[in-house]
Amino acid sequence: MKWLVVLVFPFWLLAQDRTFNADFRFADGVYLSNASLLANRPDVFWEGIVGEMVQLPDDYRVQVDNFGYRDRDYVPPYAIALHGLPYFFVREDGKRGFHEFAGLRSVGRYATLQYDTLIHSRQLMKAYNPVNGQVFRQGYVERDRQRRLYRILDSATGKRLSFDHPTVMRLVAREEDLVAALERTPPDDTAKLLRALELYNERHPLLLPTRTRTP
Repeated sequence: MKWLVVLVFPFWLLAQDRTFNADFRFADGVYLSNASLLANRPDVFWEGIVGEMVQLPDDYRVQVDNFGYRDRDYVPPYAIALHGLPYFFVREDGKRGFHEFAGLRSVGRYATLQYDTLIHSRQLMKAYNPVNGQVFRQGYVERDRQRRLYRILDSATGKRLSFDHPTVMRLVAREEDLVAALERTPPDDTAKLLRALELYNERHPLLLPTRTRTP
């Protein structure tokens, strides 16, 4: 029995260390793909990056002014890890010159992100003659406005999905009790949608690939 404990315990510990949950920490640096992130192997370490970083932990955001690489051509980053936590690239502000990254609000196989994006709109505006009601002037007006996005991140594939009732129902379809609970849940009950994802993540943890040692 003693030999059994000695042999089994290290494998159990290894599985725990590989589980993508709130306790998991990634190697700090820049990741250019979801595959690199899952393998916990940064494509570029921080010393290979140019730019000035500002961390906004209360808002789950990191901004890097004038982001670029010292020794390679520019490739859009997929994510960064800072103090072991992942932040995902969400937008580049060309006017203000920074890259913005959003941190995870919840962690697991189906994680969640919340961030702002710029929506560009072009609307035809018309001016009417108050006497006869006829249009006497018209033209297009272009505007940029910020919109808050709430997304589900499929951590296994890197795909970002809409955070809404139908999507959550589809993702947890394997769990009959969660589906039954969601069928009784109002579509706009964010807390219960999040709880359904959390329970599903606990039952179906995402195990990250074993990190092999480099010679």
